[in-house]
Amino acid sequence: MNEIKPFYCNPKHPNFNRRAYHHDYTRAAKYLITFLKKESTPILSQIEGFPPFSSYESAYSKLSPIGNVVPYAISDWIRAYPQIYVPTYAVMPDHIHLCVNVTYKLPNGLSRAIGRLKGFISSKYHLSLPEGIRPEEMQTLFEKGFNDRIAYNQEQWERQIHYTVDNPRRHMLKKCYPDYMLRKWLLTVGNEQYVARGNVFLLKQPHLFSVKYSRKYSEKESVEWLDTCKSLMHNGGISVSPFIHPMEKAIRDYAYQEGFGLIRVCTNGFAERESASGNEFELMAQGRLLLIAPMEHNTRKETLTYDRAHSLNRLAASIVDTFSRNVSGLIRPL
Repeated sequence: MNEIKPFYCNPKHPNFNRRAYHHDYTRAAKYLITFLKKESTPILSQIEGFPPFSSYESAYSKLSPIGNVVPYAISDWIRAYPQIYVPTYAVMPDHIHLCVNVTYKLPNGLSRAIGRLKGFISSKYHLSLPEGIRPEEMQTLFEKGFNDRIAYNQEQWERQIHYTVDNPRRHMLKKCYPDYMLRKWLLTVGNEQYVARGNVFLLKQPHLFSVKYSRKYSEKESVEWLDTCKSLMHNGGISVSPFIHPMEKAIRDYAYQEGFGLIRVCTNGFAERESASGNEFELMAQGRLLLIAPMEHNTRKETLTYDRAHSLNRLAASIVDTFSRNVSGLIRPL
């Protein structure tokens, strides 16, 4: 009997440039493409803006001499590939995001097309240099390979477009609030160690409570449980949970909407270039979120089992118990 493979064949080690082995990269599809400049290549842009960065218009990319050639290279690239449409892109200091809509068959595939785009950018920059300082041979400006995220439906495609447009603002938030957005913390809970990202001082709040819903609750008990959780938040409590059950997610969403802080226990560790996304990105920038995760990042997507869910809820309860007792020496920067 032939073994049935999963959609994604995950490598043993994280790989920013990994491909989806099941996908035909010559067919029509929509992607968020990211590729990185070489370390030796000067910056592509500087990100500037206007605090408090409440909308995507509040930050923008100020293009460097290299970045200035990118729009012209993309225009040439689209002319060379009439089956490709680019609704938006972002030139960041060390990488480029590109939303790519392949409308019909790419004979030589996406990798060849992205390679030509990199070549167009490198060539245009090379030719823009004065003859006196222009190297005899053109130097490629970018690292090998690229990262692609396939949009499988319209909602994912719209999120990718929004992510790309919003990237300069996200960059400024990370720059202005590094302790919340970038710093990692080492937490000791009992005999185990975990990594945390976000506002670690939420653990120092006087009222932490775990959010765990029981499927055995009656309708009346469910209403009472929901009211109790909301009451605790209105009285300064910080909810701690993996937020797995729909009722637990309802508490998480209530905290989002009402301006409360929360601590989420994650099922997996943080990848090298991973950052919070969506509502959690905004919460982290506002100092309202702490993520607590295992030390190791697993590249394989695992099914969340009943036992694993219980383990995460036990960890949430242990976090509440440990930090409510104000034990010192349990938090330190990584």
